[in-house]
Amino acid sequence: MSIQGDSGTDINKGINRLRSLTRLERIIVNYFLRHISAGDIIAVLDIREEVKKKIREGDRDLFPETEDALIEVEVRRVLAELVREGILYHRNGVYGLSPWLVELVKKKFGRLRPGESKPLEKLLE
Repeated sequence: MSIQGDSGTDINKGINRLRSLTRLERIIVNYFLRHISAGDIIAVLDIREEVKKKIREGDRDLFPETEDALIEVEVRRVLAELVREGILYHRNGVYGLSPWLVELVKKKFGRLRPGESKPLEKLLE
């Protein structure tokens, strides 16, 4: 899936993919909507903690294990998949929103506002 291009078709594919994200993918994309980019180690640790928090809050079927290493492996796998699909990028040890998604965030929210929550649902409205 090539969604990094300039064509409206590619962006539409990306938006459709965002609508079909799994719960773990949504957690990861929401993390990057809030932070825009993060070093790969920090991102994995932060997302792991967010997954563990959701499990503690009762979302037990989000992930079958609570062991840190297993959660981290799955988070890394999903991050790599999101990079392959063009939702995120990974360069020089940093993950971030792909350029087309950055532009969509700016268009929808006026500016990037790193550190502020920008729910995926609002972006897709």
